[in-house]
Amino acid sequence: MILNVFNQIFTFGIAVLIVFGISYLIDIFLVRINKKAVFVLPIIFFLLGLVFWILGLVSDDWGALGFLLYGSFAAIAFVGSLLAGLLMWFKKK
Repeated sequence: MILNVFNQIFTFGIAVLIVFGISYLIDIFLVRINKKAVFVLPIIFFLLGLVFWILGLVSDDWGALGFLLYGSFAAIAFVGSLLAGLLMWFKKK
């Protein structure tokens, strides 16, 4: 049982690191435009995840599973991009 928990944490961590890397590369270009622009990606992923979760909870057929799955992917992307944005925010102080 404990091995299964560590396996899930490891899988989640790998996904967050992949999104972190991609978001960090995008944030390098966004910080040149404006320092506050590094939080555009986390806001987009948060709103996208929120919409998918609401649609998944409102839906009454098997489409709800897809919406909730996409909402979970958006939540992972939100965490990764938020970490990259915070790193960039404090790095460029």
